[in-house]
Amino acid sequence: MTTLRLHHILDDLDISAAFYTLVQKIESTAKAVDKTIATWIGRTEDRRQLARMSDHMLNDIGLNRIEIANEINKPFWQR
Repeated sequence: MTTLRLHHILDDLDISAAFYTLVQKIESTAKAVDKTIATWIGRTEDRRQLARMSDHMLNDIGLNRIEIANEINKPFWQR
């Protein structure tokens, strides 16, 4: 009876370790997804701000309307 009980405890430990590993992987993936989405949102906002800049402001940062058009027309996931 003791052996059987010990066997169940070891099974529980194995399941707990596997579950903990799974939770860690899910957490890591969620953090990576969160970081990616934050990057995409940042790019979108940066491109919106570029689109609103005046020609004078663009000239100050060394860009022109053609370069801005190329940048703001990129999909959010593209650098």
